[in-house]
Amino acid sequence: MSYRLLTSARGLLAAALLLCPLFPLSAQAAYASLDASLAPSQNFDLTHWKLTLPSGDDVAPVDLNSGYQYADVFYTDARTGGMVMRCPNLAGTTLNTHYSRTELREMLDPDTRSAKAASNNWTAEQGGWLHAKLRIDHVSTTGSSKKLGRVIIGQIHGPSTEPVRLYYSKQPGDKTGRIYAALETVSGDEIWTPDIVSNADDAGIALGEDFTYQIKLVGTKLTLAVYRSENRRYVYVTKIEDGYLGQNLYFKAGVYNQNNTGDSSDYVQATFFLLEHTH
Repeated sequence: MSYRLLTSARGLLAAALLLCPLFPLSAQAAYASLDASLAPSQNFDLTHWKLTLPSGDDVAPVDLNSGYQYADVFYTDARTGGMVMRCPNLAGTTLNTHYSRTELREMLDPDTRSAKAASNNWTAEQGGWLHAKLRIDHVSTTGSSKKLGRVIIGQIHGPSTEPVRLYYSKQPGDKTGRIYAALETVSGDEIWTPDIVSNADDAGIALGEDFTYQIKLVGTKLTLAVYRSENRRYVYVTKIEDGYLGQNLYFKAGVYNQNNTGDSSDYVQATFFLLEHTH
């Protein structure tokens, strides 16, 4: 596997103040309607998702949507009604992975238990849009210096590689975190984007700060957008490899902890206030 930084002209297009909302007003209304007394599936439409736990076990859509909660892992925030996902550094993994996660996996045909079934996935030609509002509550602070503070909060996954993974990263000495992405080719090479939201001069996203992200793929055109308070919008537009055309793709959202070292009590955690996906 090789790595390179993407800095071409097709990359970052805009990081500017806007005067209008980036996302639909209906999404903003959904955020205000969360009920702290309900399970996540009663506040969010999780009909077409399954949940992967830190142990590596899955919770099927039918079980997830039956009021499922798991203390200190997947539950409703008692103050805001948000959907909390938490994952320790040291836990189980899924096949061919090295890190633990508490993460939702899109299942377009939830009655078909096989995630690999074509009916549970979509193609780049069909297109897809993932929209989430969240805050990062905690990132890892112990372990390898190369792995501290990293968490994947959203991704498009293919049969064996990921066209895009969206990261939040905050080092222990930083006041705020940054957001960037990794684009993986079909052959497994990784292309790292510049910061979509930089934390230079402490201008990044702080722990506990609400923000919204969007991952949109139409054909090979990939748009990543981050929206913060005060109408600050950051947009990154690029293209994925043509080799992904016709392949089965699916969204993932949650906390995919990118630190498998450190103290057993260390963890990552995010609270989601909105989660939508369309095709």
